[in-house]
This record gives sequence, C-alpha cells and structure tokens, in this order.
Amino acid sequence: MKTRRLVALALFVALSVALHYVEGFVPMPAIPGYHLGLSNLVNLFTFYYYGIPSYLFVVLARVFLSALIFSGFGPSFFLSLGGALLSIVATIVVSRLVKGSIYSTSAFSALFHSIGQLVAYALFFQTPYIFVYLLFLGPVSIATGLVIAFLDHFLVRRLPKSFRDEEKKRRKA
Repeated sequence: MKTRRLVALALFVALSVALHYVEGFVPMPAIPGYHLGLSNLVNLFTFYYYGIPSYLFVVLARVFLSALIFSGFGPSFFLSLGGALLSIVATIVVSRLVKGSIYSTSAFSALFHSIGQLVAYALFFQTPYIFVYLLFLGPVSIATGLVIAFLDHFLVRRLPKSFRDEEKKRRKA
C-alpha cells in the first residue's frame, strides 16, 4: 500500500471515529437510540474514491476503535458491528451488482445498518419483538441515508478536477 493512500485511510478512520463520537451529542428525542450516521459520510466517500478494500478497512476500523475508546466490547459493540456488516453487504450489492446511484446505495446502506443492529439486538437479548421498531427506524434511516448521499455527492463535485482524475488513474492501475 502506498504511503499516501495509507495516510489518507488513517485520516478517514480518525475522522469517522470523531464524527461517530460527535453524533452521540446530538439528541434524537423522537427515536431513542437512533444516530444520524455522520461517520457514513466518510465511509461512503472512501467506498467511491478508494474502493471496496479501503471501505472495509475504514468501516471496521471505526467500529473497533470506537469500541476500544468509548464503549468497550459489550452490547453496543455488537450492535455497531452487526449494523456495519449488514451495511457493508448492502453497499456492495446495491452499488456494484445493481449499479445503484450514490443515493440508493446510501439509503440501503443506512436501512440495512439499522436492520443489522436489530438483528444483533435480537440475538444478544433473545427477543424478536425488537423488529417492530423497524417501522419507526426504517423510514428515518432511509431519509438520513439520502441526506448523507446528498452531502457526499456535493463533496465529490467540489473536489478539484485534478484530484478526481489522479484518483481515477490510481484506481485503474
């Protein structure tokens, strides 16, 4: 791995962890336990600019580092990991196999992150009733995923053309 790419990915992991931490301070009174998914801004950008292996690294590093720094390896770690794993699968399937746009990819990623967390919760606490929560969590997750996609799309358009061309050459090599 080239030094420049390694440094960029390390910065993306750090930014993702920082955004994950900051979003813990944003109150969501209508839906307890729900977060905006700000770290997905970084994840989605990494997916589209650096590809699947780098995306996997950033997402999983964020989950493990966040657990190590903030919450430990208890139930919240397993909820985060379950959400991240299902979100990864949805992102790859929608983007690569279905050829979805950044908006559909982000919306499905957010939805499947919520589903993955509910699956982890149901397994961890042995209760299937948690899936009723998806009636509230699903639409909000999709809406948040669309907002994240809009912000990422805006960011990608604002990058200098030279940066985009340089990265495309690097990805083809």
